[in-house]
Amino acid sequence: MSFIRVRDLAGGKVQFHTVASDDVDVRDGAAEIFTGDQTDLILFETREDAGKYVRAYWQDFVEHESADEVGEMFGVETLVQWALGRPAGPGSIMVNSLNEWLDLHLDCPEEHFEQELEVDAVSENLVEALGFTPTVVFSR
Repeated sequence: MSFIRVRDLAGGKVQFHTVASDDVDVRDGAAEIFTGDQTDLILFETREDAGKYVRAYWQDFVEHESADEVGEMFGVETLVQWALGRPAGPGSIMVNSLNEWLDLHLDCPEEHFEQELEVDAVSENLVEALGFTPTVVFSR
């Protein structure tokens, strides 16, 4: 059994999670931990890795979902504004195009996740299982 202890950046609340090897999924530069309280933790070695992961997620969504799904996600008004080169977008930051919105996640991966957490402690055997030492954690 492994463990990870994280701290909420906003309120400082500490969360301690024991982790079984079956509850860890490592792929694409990220590790997902399935906790018993319905909160999934996504761990990254660096913030840059988190940004690349999120950008790739949305790029894949845009390329592989139907036009209706993409339109529903972004909203017709946003897509029209982007086509005209005007600022718009889902989330808290407005940009002028879909590519700018995708690139936004390279610097602001937190826009994708529910909450950013700080790693307080992580067991050595979890680090071995992950193949990296996590420094960036998000929940969803």
